[in-house]
Amino acid sequence: MIIHKPSLSDAPEYYHYYFNLVPENNLIDALENNMRHTVEMMHSIAEDAYAHAYASGKWTIAEVFQHIIDCEKILSYRAFRFSRFDATPLAGFNEDEYIVASRSHPLSVAQLIMHYEMIRRQSIQMFQSMDEDMLNFKGTANRLQMNARGIGFMLAGHNIHHCNIIRERYLQ
Repeated sequence: MIIHKPSLSDAPEYYHYYFNLVPENNLIDALENNMRHTVEMMHSIAEDAYAHAYASGKWTIAEVFQHIIDCEKILSYRAFRFSRFDATPLAGFNEDEYIVASRSHPLSVAQLIMHYEMIRRQSIQMFQSMDEDMLNFKGTANRLQMNARGIGFMLAGHNIHHCNIIRERYLQ
């Protein structure tokens, strides 16, 4: 089954930027391509560069990848809940507080790569198991209406956004 990109009118305005970063119109292709490109990037960065931040007060490369992983877990959970027709409003989260908390037990580069691949493969399997009704059920998270389909494309676009940031600001 092809999971087509949602209409912009069917998603929170905040998602539009991320949707527009995704060249694929099939969610599974987008997530798989993302994973391949991201893992290649992660392997191409020298291990000592992972501790680098491009400016004072900015996250390190390792923290950017940790943020991608954290968001994948949270957004996938939201998509799962909505795919089960759960209308319970879900809370938002503070990404900066999550990074601060992750500093108490930082992951090695190998662990970051393993966690990223594991959570992305789980997301792909989850979206592959959804039918159209599951993909389109709208729930509320962080006071915004969204559906699993939109969350899936948000995951792909969010991943692209942060890999672009790493290329443009960290690896120059």
